[in-house]
Amino acid sequence: MKFDTPATTNPIDQLKVIGKPTDRVEGPRKVCGTARYAYEQHEVAPNAVYGYVVGAAIAKGRITSIDLRAAKSAPGVLGIVTAENAGKLEQEQFNTAKLLGGPEIQHYHQAIAVVVAATFEQARAAAHLLRVDYAKVDGAFDLAAAKESAGPAGEGYWGPSATAVGDFAGAFAAAPVQLAATYAPLARAHAMM
Repeated sequence: MKFDTPATTNPIDQLKVIGKPTDRVEGPRKVCGTARYAYEQHEVAPNAVYGYVVGAAIAKGRITSIDLRAAKSAPGVLGIVTAENAGKLEQEQFNTAKLLGGPEIQHYHQAIAVVVAATFEQARAAAHLLRVDYAKVDGAFDLAAAKESAGPAGEGYWGPSATAVGDFAGAFAAAPVQLAATYAPLARAHAMM
């Protein structure tokens, strides 16, 4: 598809946006603290409560004990959901781990509890009162070693994996410039709100 003529009704195409000061409609309310956000729309659910997710502090292992007493008696707390009282939880088709860890922990910061309270601040404060003991298990952190020991690509959700298309080895050998590199992603990525 080729776009070689302007859309004409788009403000950017009319040169009315770029290079000119433009006030945001919601700008004054946001900077003055009077803007209403989605979670402040209480007319739909006037008695809404708030939850705060507690994540596992280890990458792999088991929860050996979880002490909820201090959190349960904290102001505003209505309940605490853990794997022990949430009912049967399985790993869903699109998830890499169970939605609520316990007693097995499958990854760092896997949800292990949700503290429910009258306000968000009360739920967050009570969440920090949970005392969790873990039995850590050594993890595998060497991607190169894992790659060497991995079997052939199998059938995934979207069908069989395409591991080779065309003659890569021949094309790479005949290329006038060759570049082979290994890239490792950062553990954290910067993202705007």
